[in-house]
Amino acid sequence: MKIHRSKWLSLLLGSCISLTSALAAQPSTEELLAMIEAQQKQINALKALVAQNQSGVSQAKEQVEATALAVESIDSGAGAARGWWEKTSVGGYGELHANFRAEADNELDFHRFVLFLNHDYNDWISLYSELELEHSIAGEDQPGEIELEQAFVRLDWTDQFSTDVGLFIIPIGILNETHEPDTFYGVERNSLEKYIIPTTWWQGGVRGHYRFENGVSVEAAITDGLNTDDGYIRGGRQKVAKAVLNEAAISGRLRYTGIPGLDLGCAFFYQNDLNQGTGETSGLLKSFHAIYQKGGFGLRALYADWDLSGAVAAGAESQGGYYIEPSYRWNAFGKYGDLGAFVRYSEYEYFKVTQLEKAYTTFGFNYWPTAGVVLKADLQKESAADDYDLNLGFGYQF
Repeated sequence: MKIHRSKWLSLLLGSCISLTSALAAQPSTEELLAMIEAQQKQINALKALVAQNQSGVSQAKEQVEATALAVESIDSGAGAARGWWEKTSVGGYGELHANFRAEADNELDFHRFVLFLNHDYNDWISLYSELELEHSIAGEDQPGEIELEQAFVRLDWTDQFSTDVGLFIIPIGILNETHEPDTFYGVERNSLEKYIIPTTWWQGGVRGHYRFENGVSVEAAITDGLNTDDGYIRGGRQKVAKAVLNEAAISGRLRYTGIPGLDLGCAFFYQNDLNQGTGETSGLLKSFHAIYQKGGFGLRALYADWDLSGAVAAGAESQGGYYIEPSYRWNAFGKYGDLGAFVRYSEYEYFKVTQLEKAYTTFGFNYWPTAGVVLKADLQKESAADDYDLNLGFGYQF
């Protein structure tokens, strides 16, 4: 097909017009130089901003590294400014008792208010302390006392061996060391451990503790001793309050906890001079305990006795007894806590002015609405009495 010459001329003319229009739209040389200069200023500004940001990042990195070094220095013990509270813990327990007695006045008593204050100096040296207010108020002509029941430093030389120095609880019996109200049945602590052990019983001195891998542990201590003229053991506690130290005492315990739920132990306390002066009265305490827990079922049994020789009052030479306590605990109320039931039978004899022989039957319930809080109720009857005493209690631990 042929294209006419007129069409060629039309196309050529249109192309020239388009090219002329395009050339006319292009900026001049002066305009191009101005645009390039403006873009260069923007580029320089961006370079300055990038440099500034890089400097800030470097400073931030240096600050982070300096902070990390400071933390490492504190953790290694070089930072003396670290707050003591970061290695200090606070705890405590308390209990309120209501006693409705068949042959005496009824009584309401906030029996104990106790605070723990413990501190870790490092990964092997720790302080343990316990301060107690008994019977709500202390002072002249008041029924209560303020007592320091523990204040000792423990040094963990190895994972198995540790030593304690200061004021600590003698490791004898069941309740003497573990006596928080949510850990045992019954409103009041049992009388055998009150008058024979005698709970709570602490002394001042030095103690060593070695734990074998098979569950056997051994403890031994040298402490100040009792001071009693007639053989009343509970009245002989000096509580490390300007205690007479003419005669020290030795004590020890062998314990086995190698089977889950089982705790077996035997312990002793010996003092050659119970009245801290004459050297005529010696005393030896022996105790044996067994604790077994299988599911909800629990069983506790304790035997303890004193042998006193020398110049003691008639009837004080032999003091001791036993108790046995089966129990069962179950989740009775879902999220509202556990219920436990127990019965305890005990027989013992002790000296206080004269020899006293006692036999008690006690049974009741504990209700734990949550861990660390307990409500208690029990009935207790002495074999020689006609009626039961009713005891109600509340206790907590944190």
